[in-house]
Amino acid sequence: MKKQTVRKLLQKNNPVVLEIGASTGEDSIAFLREFAQIQLYCFEPDPRCLEVHKSQVKDPRCKLYEIAISDVDGEAEFYQSSGSYEGFNEYSEWLQSSSLKTPKNHLEVHPWCKFENKVIVPTRRLDSWFEENPIDEIDLIWADVQGAEENLIKGAFKTLSYTKYFYTEYEDDELYEGQITLEQINALLPNFKAIGYFGNNVLFKNTEIPASAFNNADQTVWQIWELFPPKVWLQFLKRRLKSRAKSLHN
Repeated sequence: MKKQTVRKLLQKNNPVVLEIGASTGEDSIAFLREFAQIQLYCFEPDPRCLEVHKSQVKDPRCKLYEIAISDVDGEAEFYQSSGSYEGFNEYSEWLQSSSLKTPKNHLEVHPWCKFENKVIVPTRRLDSWFEENPIDEIDLIWADVQGAEENLIKGAFKTLSYTKYFYTEYEDDELYEGQITLEQINALLPNFKAIGYFGNNVLFKNTEIPASAFNNADQTVWQIWELFPPKVWLQFLKRRLKSRAKSLHN
């Protein structure tokens, strides 16, 4: 989802945003450029990504926490991705697929991406962090946790109740062991409604918090074309058909 679309969604210049899985800082920089008065809280456990993030994002509006958000306060193994593909030249190796989860189908779908190293990282429940950093209301949680969506959600029920919008990557193929599907993510969020799909990302709205751009009649056209473009529906149908064919084959 483009950050300009996030601006249309939130309709404010001073949002409170939690970026979970901040990686090397590309989204962090985009948020800082789009919102002059943003309060941005970033979470990232990979030492390699942290080094790049710190070198690229030097802004007092952004606070970086060197932890993995999960459902347990403690430590966990973290699988570091590496490797590269033809045309990739951002860094010496691919960092963006690292996960708390053990790689599974990811190894077949993206054979160029390797997971040859593990490190121990600190983990925190988002609710534990929230208790130490009380915020009246969170406008958006922007999550990219590479298959650990269940861990994130189960450790963040209280925080999510104070959150207007939740944006997360999802995958119905089990790229990582134990990765839950979109249907299972929906089941964990009974007070949220999926209102938009962006490739393999979904935007949820907290139905318990009133006042949203989506309640205004003059936003109808924007909703249709920004949140539900025809190509998204085609991608969705293709994934469903692929999943159905796989289940019939089994």
